[in-house]
Amino acid sequence: MPLTNSITLFQTVLDMRINNLLRNLILALVLMSMSFVAVAQSCLYKNPLCFYNTDVLGYLKILHQTEQYEKMSPFFYGPYVTSKKKSAFIEALSEQDFGYSMKRLGVKEESKGNWSINYQRTIMGTNTNFKIKCALINDTCRVYLDDKAWNVIFPN
Repeated sequence: MPLTNSITLFQTVLDMRINNLLRNLILALVLMSMSFVAVAQSCLYKNPLCFYNTDVLGYLKILHQTEQYEKMSPFFYGPYVTSKKKSAFIEALSEQDFGYSMKRLGVKEESKGNWSINYQRTIMGTNTNFKIKCALINDTCRVYLDDKAWNVIFPN
């Protein structure tokens, strides 16, 4: 009988240690996932590559495809934006064709808070490269728009 009690006691202690290890592992995993979320949230919109799972222009394209033009407007700045009333700018966005396929070719940080991004787009079987400028303004990365940049992004 004493041997059976010893084995049962050993099994109980072993189970308790495994439960403690498992609990500590789960706690560590939860804390790590929370820190990853915090890091991801801390850079959201603060550089051109930190727009959920895409870059700034890819994010704007998704907003355009889902007809969320009002949500697009804060991500632009420059003379083209300031020369129009907000409602006129939003209407101009809604009238543009932004359905072409594109991929990012490269990103260059020109200075602290300013980037140049190269893209390649395919329109009717023709590949063309284009470049946009972005800047960090009020903790949000925004795409620079003047008349030339407007025509580069929306080539109608």
